[in-house]
Amino acid sequence: MSELQREVRVKQVSLRVVLFICVLLGVFCSRALAQEATIVGTVTDQSGAAVPNAAITITNTDTGQVHQTTTNSVGQYVAPSVQIGHYTVRVEVAGFKRDEQTGIVLAVGDRHVVDFKLEIGAAQESA
Repeated sequence: MSELQREVRVKQVSLRVVLFICVLLGVFCSRALAQEATIVGTVTDQSGAAVPNAAITITNTDTGQVHQTTTNSVGQYVAPSVQIGHYTVRVEVAGFKRDEQTGIVLAVGDRHVVDFKLEIGAAQESA
């Protein structure tokens, strides 16, 4: 291999290393800039039994943006990648009074727990 070929080879390897480092920095920086949090919770009835398939509505009171999810078979829900801000979380399911928690404040990286204990009643009724 000639001297010129070695120089070209070294430059190619160096360029690949620099590009790899730039990609890694980009990934880490984008995560650092993400302004997100997570809301998790469990919905139960008055006896403590899980309430599956409950509709969860998460509303950003600053922007009006709405996230919707439902509880799983053991009454749990997760809302990942929620923007930071002020929130109201509402739960509705047939056979129970609607319930709502207000004034929830999310900061970057928070994992905020919002649990509900529902009372029996019509969905149009609020707890």
